[in-house]
Amino acid sequence: MDTARVDDPSSEVLRVRYRDHGVWFNTLLIVVILGSRFLLEDMSIVSVSSLIWLVGMLLFLVNGALTALRTERGLTLYPDGITWHRTELFIPWSQVTALDIDTNMKGAGKPHLIVRTATPADALDGHRGMARFLIQANIQQYGGPIALKARLLSVPDESVIAAADRLRHAPAASSVDYARRDRPRTIAGLWASAGAAGFFAAAAAIVYPLLY
Repeated sequence: MDTARVDDPSSEVLRVRYRDHGVWFNTLLIVVILGSRFLLEDMSIVSVSSLIWLVGMLLFLVNGALTALRTERGLTLYPDGITWHRTELFIPWSQVTALDIDTNMKGAGKPHLIVRTATPADALDGHRGMARFLIQANIQQYGGPIALKARLLSVPDESVIAAADRLRHAPAASSVDYARRDRPRTIAGLWASAGAAGFFAAAAAIVYPLLY
């Protein structure tokens, strides 16, 4: 979301990018760790284990890249609700009670922009794996299903809060199309499952030859 547009009441969709490259780093680190053993082998000889490793790493890499891109998309504020793209969690404005900054952090010690809801546990519905873990961790540590480091937001946090308050109190333009909002979450979940399967397949391709 451009700073010039965040306070524009005519904007129908407000986008807030998130400058966090940690997912890219973690994905590449795991690939390097899992791939280090194969660098010591004669790669001119193609084995079943090397093929399994290659396919597994490709699935893991693709999911990691998609997750990193979603993470950097940050938040999107729609007329009917807000989406956290890393997990593709959509929350309608009717369930949002506030957006605020909490500086009383445990551990990280950085101010976070927190999206608070009336029933935070409802945000877990339909999410599995890492997405569910991240949402649950936010609820336990910050009291809301969405929590992002304020310093990594592409625009000032107070501008995001003001835009959210305006959308929350605006007359509802239409009912929420949950089928359309749930589609990105379903796709992200499928890729997450494929990435997890790829990781375990690649790890097994490395461990199995050492055991037999």
